[in-house]
Amino acid sequence: MRFVLYNIRYATGTGWDYHVPFPFWGCFRKTERNFRDISSFLTKLNPDIVGLVESDGGSYRQNGKSQPKEMASQIGGVPIFSCKYPPESFMTRAPVLKAQGNAVVTRIPPLDCDVHYLSHGLKRAFLEVEYKDFVLYLVHLSLRRKTRAKQLEELSRNCLAVKKPLILAGDYNTFGGAKRAGSTCKKGWAQKREPGLHAHLS
Repeated sequence: MRFVLYNIRYATGTGWDYHVPFPFWGCFRKTERNFRDISSFLTKLNPDIVGLVESDGGSYRQNGKSQPKEMASQIGGVPIFSCKYPPESFMTRAPVLKAQGNAVVTRIPPLDCDVHYLSHGLKRAFLEVEYKDFVLYLVHLSLRRKTRAKQLEELSRNCLAVKKPLILAGDYNTFGGAKRAGSTCKKGWAQKREPGLHAHLS
């Protein structure tokens, strides 16, 4: 199985001009051209599952088209998308923001999928996709250190309840690399998960 994880930043690009004429101005760029390039790159990798962090569910930036659906049409898979904000947030009703989320595009048929919401932070949603032999969690954690620590603790408890081998993938925003996130999650897994159940931090 080939799993590819990519924070595509909604395909809005990067560079010095991303913050001109004001910070994060680049968030409002049109994205179709960039997304075509990203899709072409990912398609060449021949993935079975793609985790798209910061994908656009269909805002004006993508001319109303869903990036996960476009990706699914390229690789021949099924798109599973969720807005990254909790349902009670005004952001789920605001233009552009309501289309900002995370997605799993899968060629392997899933048994089930669900969206869970963490108790802390602005972006709280994480995707759970269950397959025959494993479970995939796709997350995008807070930029704020204390909030992120609370999210990791809660996420760790969710992981411990999974009864199959688990892939935990996403953007942890730790800046210190996987070691910092792993110190919170893997310690608990090693102590409490049942023998023979594997947990993979991506």
